[in-house]
Amino acid sequence: MSQFNLKDESNSKEFYESRYLDGYMDDWPTEKKLRITEIIKSLNLPETGEALDFGCGNGVFSEVLKKSLPSWKIYGCDISETAILNAAKKLPNCTFFINNDQKYISKKFDFVFTHHVLEHVFDIKKSAEQINQRLKEKSSMLHIFPCGNPGSYEFKLCNLRLDGIDVNKENRFFYEDEGHLRRLTTVQCEKLFKEFGFDLKQEYYSHQYFGAIDWITKSNRSFIIKMFDPRKGKNLKAKIILTGMLIKMLLISTLRIIPIIYKRLKQKDKLQNKNPLILLLFNLSYKLLNPIDNYFTKKSDEEWNQFKQQKNGSEMYLYFTR
Repeated sequence: MSQFNLKDESNSKEFYESRYLDGYMDDWPTEKKLRITEIIKSLNLPETGEALDFGCGNGVFSEVLKKSLPSWKIYGCDISETAILNAAKKLPNCTFFINNDQKYISKKFDFVFTHHVLEHVFDIKKSAEQINQRLKEKSSMLHIFPCGNPGSYEFKLCNLRLDGIDVNKENRFFYEDEGHLRRLTTVQCEKLFKEFGFDLKQEYYSHQYFGAIDWITKSNRSFIIKMFDPRKGKNLKAKIILTGMLIKMLLISTLRIIPIIYKRLKQKDKLQNKNPLILLLFNLSYKLLNPIDNYFTKKSDEEWNQFKQQKNGSEMYLYFTR
């Protein structure tokens, strides 16, 4: 468990400072960036404007904003000085600053973007106020974060476990990172920003079923075993269901290991240094198992394309305007 009280502002700053020093959130999958690019381009934002990546971290999605809105001025802010330095080094054509930087404290933006920020902030109401203070009277914002709506595969999994959903931690799911302090529903988020005159205009959801299976079976085996631990079942029936889910996830994970490793090594140009015999076996295994890996990636993409407006996802993309 963390030694930090993440509900305290100074503790929260220290916690994330230490994380970014260790390489926290250096990058995200390409498919995630493409999905967000797709959404931003669908918002019909003006040709020019000023956008703020609130809680920008290392600037991964500040770069996505810049590519999606090439004629806009892109800014990013964060509580971590390390993250801001990393982002500024990576993206010299954008402007980054610490949250309480007096130089930018009164600056107003046309559009605010957050990616997996709202579940981390030490005070959600105070953060909503800060976001509002950063926005012009006529403005908009897009928030992407874990979804607490019922019906997703992960929600159903949580309801099988004794420790599934922690109501004392604002309905956080049991397997989540310790930095996650809450899991909001669509209604809760609407209410949060309605106070400042914002209306929910577009909403999208992912990971209803195949999206969840896709990311879970890409995780390490120890995490999967912990996630579907039958001993944590609420009753005998739940334990039996968890056992079946565990076997299924481990099987899929095992079948995907070689294709996933192969693609990572190829991306980093590390395959050519392998022993020829080992490389031959590796290539054969990859060709045999890659269709299985591709199947789950494809099903996840199809799910997004067909069901992204169904609220029973475990991640949500909410666009507000005022």
